[in-house]
Amino acid sequence: MSRRNPGRCELFQWLATMETSAWLRQHDLTQLRADGYGVWLQDGRCLRFLVHVDRGPIGDVVAEHERPASGLGGLLAGYRRATRLVPVGAILLIAQDAEREERLRADLLREPLRNAVAMTTQQLLYRHWPDEQVWQVPGETGRRRLVELGS
Repeated sequence: MSRRNPGRCELFQWLATMETSAWLRQHDLTQLRADGYGVWLQDGRCLRFLVHVDRGPIGDVVAEHERPASGLGGLLAGYRRATRLVPVGAILLIAQDAEREERLRADLLREPLRNAVAMTTQQLLYRHWPDEQVWQVPGETGRRRLVELGS
């Protein structure tokens, strides 16, 4: 498919939240909660991934100084409790804004996950296609294309 058309990319498979939960259960990873599972094809390469969307501060009343980090710990907690590698090429995190993306990056630099992780912001994804250089890998400068993650 994409081997015959270099440069072509597509979301080959997508599982929504409930289907992703069932997929995780099949892999004995019930402690994880993801917003979706996907398979991305591009340039003859394949990337399987889990995606998490940062919903922003959690709770009705969050102190102003706590807002930037509120709710971020829950995005990664299940991976930190996992006793084995998740069978995907990358964990994708979509942060609500640049400040929260930076907090996620700092957290992952302090305590990395076993799987490859990349993040972006909702604003970057609204302005660009996911195959463009919008994904930031903790510990690296610049951004990568989706197909370059996990390799």
